Amino acid sequence: MDKLTEDKLRELHIKPEITVYDYMHIKTDRHRNIVGNTDCIIKKAISDDIMLDGRNVDVLANEATMGRDFAQRRIHRKSKVYQTDNLPLDLYVCYHNDLPIGNCELMVLHNIAKIEDFDILEEYQRKGFGSTIIKYLLKIAEENDVKDVYLITDSSDTAKEMYKKCGFEKIGVKTELFFELK
Repeated sequence: MDKLTEDKLRELHIKPEITVYDYMHIKTDRHRNIVGNTDCIIKKAISDDIMLDGRNVDVLANEATMGRDFAQRRIHRKSKVYQTDNLPLDLYVCYHNDLPIGNCELMVLHNIAKIEDFDILEEYQRKGFGSTIIKYLLKIAEENDVKDVYLITDSSDTAKEMYKKCGFEKIGVKTELFFELK
């Protein structure tokens, strides 16, 4: 943040919560270089059972920060979007020993893809499952003639290190201000 911006923020009578996000990019052919955990299976949520598994993982992964009720309503709304045939947004679910342990969205549109809402349940993090999902999604994108994939992550997010390890590079920054109005 530059000095002028910091000075202007100090002048505000309502102090915002500031979150910095990093835009990260990777070429799809980099999936060949990623080593993950081969002890899992990734499935596209094309059946009701897989969709339900993905919804349950999403709630479990997000209820601590969002609250259970909000997390359930949010993923319920989003699951309707996944089931719309003409939209380019798909949900993928990661299974380990037949248990759903993670999920992620992939949106492919106009020769670019975006990875969104990536969750691995905490007890399965740092075991290669996230890298396996990234590898899988990059391969799917490449099979759809997409050369570039990007994502947006909180700059303080621990997953950022996994993205870097997989080959993502930071290409931009977004700053968001949240004003709590009482």
